[in-house]
Amino acid sequence: MAEPITLYKLMILSMLDHSEAPLTNTLLSDFFLGKEYTTYFTLQEALHELNEAQFIQQEASHNNVEYSITPAGQESLHFLKTKSIPKYRQT
Repeated sequence: MAEPITLYKLMILSMLDHSEAPLTNTLLSDFFLGKEYTTYFTLQEALHELNEAQFIQQEASHNNVEYSITPAGQESLHFLKTKSIPKYRQT
């Protein structure tokens, strides 16, 4: 089983991939903390690691930070989706 932080990273990438606009740190925090998936600090660690790996980009906007997925993040996410879903052959 994957490390919990890896699952949070995948969830963040998926949320950003499906969003039509960048998502704010506040919105992401409300989602993860509201559902009690993780702590604020673990979420910030996941966001930092994704940013460092250039899978997401962050931009300061007004009094918040907005995140969007990069092409490298999309490529990684789509690679994992296609590799993790087994393909069954019919005979």
